[in-house]
Amino acid sequence: MSLSNAGTRGTDGQCILCGEQGWALVVRAEDMEYACRPGPFDLVSCAGCGHVYKHPMPAPEEIASLYPPTYYTVNKKSPLYLDGRIYERKLLKDAEKLRRQTQGLNIRSIVDIGGGDIQRLIKVKEAFGTDVEAIAFDLQFEQEWIDRAGRHGVRVVVGNVETDIENLTDNGHDLIVMRQLLEHLRHPEIAVRNVYRKLRPNGIVIIDTPNRGGLDYHLWKRKYWGGYHIPRHFHLFTLPSLTRLMRDAGYHVYDQGYLPSLGFWVMSLRNQLGLNSARRGKSLWEFLYFKNIPLSVFFILFDWVRIRLGFQSSNQFIVGQKREPSPANAARHEVKGSQQFSF
Repeated sequence: MSLSNAGTRGTDGQCILCGEQGWALVVRAEDMEYACRPGPFDLVSCAGCGHVYKHPMPAPEEIASLYPPTYYTVNKKSPLYLDGRIYERKLLKDAEKLRRQTQGLNIRSIVDIGGGDIQRLIKVKEAFGTDVEAIAFDLQFEQEWIDRAGRHGVRVVVGNVETDIENLTDNGHDLIVMRQLLEHLRHPEIAVRNVYRKLRPNGIVIIDTPNRGGLDYHLWKRKYWGGYHIPRHFHLFTLPSLTRLMRDAGYHVYDQGYLPSLGFWVMSLRNQLGLNSARRGKSLWEFLYFKNIPLSVFFILFDWVRIRLGFQSSNQFIVGQKREPSPANAARHEVKGSQQFSF
């Protein structure tokens, strides 16, 4: 199957939001980060609503080849890999903040979808208490993480949020988290509908995903923007289009906003400078990596100030609720306040 299109416009696309088949090319590029397979790869925008998506879309059996063994989530040599005491501290603070922010909701069951190595969920369970059910749901898990999950009272469930979510209980979970996952899915519209079925009445889903709107996006949108993550990001939303996706799936959207986006600043700069994400080299620019604390603090604070001033960042969140039939009852369980969830 061809990985790109013959031209820059076409009528053979399929927008998940409006169904329009017309499209225009947004960016055509190789995999600058890992060179997982020969390109180029295309991202296009819908002629009807402007939604940006991968076209042609990879077949399900092709997706694994886009994530090589050098991918940053499993490769400790990657300049994008995070671990150590500072990372542990961040996970702990995020979990404690989430616990404070969900006060007033009866949280009995938490599901982290696409959480990978489950470190985040372990910290969340510790923050919420031993009586709270914690489930890590993903396509696969390394044995070391399965073992660690067992030691910390976390249940591991294997499945695909788009096609195979039946191992989660219908109407059975109070809080579901999908962090930086939606953009990797072929059919995010199916995923959010599947999650809706699994939430208890008044349960909430917290999603964060790249946003086409931050300053880094505008600086590098012609090719090098890290949020493109070519060819692994299949859908790229704006806050209005993400809101549309959630409302179409039946959610009440009561909170949304922007979060600092350290990753895309670093990735965009590395892309433009020709630095890959598999390992650090000898270039003078190799100080551009996630564990460079002063650099990370600078970009996080820079985005945080811009958000406070009313500007967008390249990381957005949305919180959706599965409302009870009675609006009066549902209102009592709402979580208020813009930019409250940074999980």
